[in-house]
This record gives sequence, C-alpha cells and structure tokens, in this order.
Amino acid sequence: MIVFAVDDEEDALALITGAIKINLPDAELYPFNSASAAISFAEKTCPDIAFLDIAMPEMSGIDLAKKLKSINPKINLIFATAYSEYMGDAFSLHASGYLMKPISSKSVKKELENLRSPVTAPEVPVFVHTFGNFEIYVDGEPVSFSRRPAKEVLAYLVDRKGAVVSKKELCEALFKDPDCTHKSMDYLSKIIKDLGTTLDKAGVGRMIHIDRKECFVVPEHFLCDAYEYFKGNPEYMNKFSGDYMSQFEWAQDSVSKFYR
Repeated sequence: MIVFAVDDEEDALALITGAIKINLPDAELYPFNSASAAISFAEKTCPDIAFLDIAMPEMSGIDLAKKLKSINPKINLIFATAYSEYMGDAFSLHASGYLMKPISSKSVKKELENLRSPVTAPEVPVFVHTFGNFEIYVDGEPVSFSRRPAKEVLAYLVDRKGAVVSKKELCEALFKDPDCTHKSMDYLSKIIKDLGTTLDKAGVGRMIHIDRKECFVVPEHFLCDAYEYFKGNPEYMNKFSGDYMSQFEWAQDSVSKFYR
C-alpha cells in the first residue's frame, strides 16, 4: 500500500505522518511539503491513498487531488484542513474523507476503515525474468508479444530500473539511430503503443508508464529476478550464472553490474 501525505506546514506534516504510521505501520508512506514533488513521484508510484492539505501556496489541495486522480482514478483522497468551507469541492471529487485539523491518530483510523476504494494487497502476479533470456510472466504464463521490438523496449525499461527513459534514448539504443529520424521515431511510437496494448490485455498495464516523450517501468508492480539480486536476496543471487537478457546485444553492457 502506497500512501502520500502532503502539507506545506512542517509541523502539520509531521503530525499527520505520525498518525498514519500508527495506523498503517507496514505501508509505504511518502510525506511531501510540495505539491509538484508529490505529482512527480505519483507518476512513478501510483499511490493508493493521499492525505492532502487544502490551503497550500504552490497549488491547492483540490487541484492537487485532480492531478493525482488523473494518475490513479481509484485513489482514496482524504483532505486534512482547518477550513470547513472546502468540503463541497472535496466531495465533488468523490473524496474518501475530510479531516479537520488538528489531526489525531483516531480520526485517521476512522477514515482508513471507511475508504471509498478499499486497498487490497494481493500477491504480485507479474514476474520479470532477466537471467538468461528476457521473459515476462503473468500468473505463471508467459506474455506473448506480437512485435519483438515491443518486448525489447520493455526489457530496456526494466534494465533502467524505473528511471525515466526518453523516446530519443530508446531510438538511439535500440534502433542504432543517433539522429532519431522521423521514420525511426514514428516506428518507435507504434512499437510503444503496441507494448502498452499488450500489457493492458494481460491485465498488467500499471507496470509501465507511457507519456508523449518518455516512459518508465513501475517496479512496485512486478517482481524481477535482477532487482531481487541487487537487494541482496540470496535466492536470486544464487540463480545468476552470468547470463542477462541474452537475446539483446545492448544488455551485455549491464552484466558487469552484477559483479560489483
């Protein structure tokens, strides 16, 4: 479960994060005192719950909520404010809750027990296999790609471990086209669209974020042998025998990372 807390006032932010930790000790909690920082990180993590102050100088909590809702339509929005007059605006966004400051752990608990969109935490059904050949499995079944380049784009993004990758970089790395000609970029756009469609059909579209000029994977939505290796997981460290995404020439430049 991924939870955001956003408030421009340091003391208020500390108070609400403390209350959230008491009620959700195992959640991934990210506090922000900037709306723009929250939006940027939300695009990579897709939060399940967001506690938002409303009266903030950079961007109001209402406008921030709209941005977060565009990223995850099922996000639970819980407003925390000292002003009751924003309640109408808040619930027009189908907010899950509205807390009046000062916040207490008891009031936070009540809202968490009555979420509009209950958050479930099933086992991750997606496994990305990089040791040897690159493959992706959903519920134990390999995903079939209609175009090999679409699979290669996903492999490249997995190799970048969630870092934002521009389409220009993909064009240079995969098509060996440093000039990024219009023809190459147009072909790449079709490949990326096909990748998105394939993952959506497999029910795992959330594992990747695709924008007009860039894209990246969201590691929280899949299990990957290479990622587990770098976390120091003994099971996966013992499985690595020197082969990494063997069908892709560019991937061999990353093999040395496993021996550092």
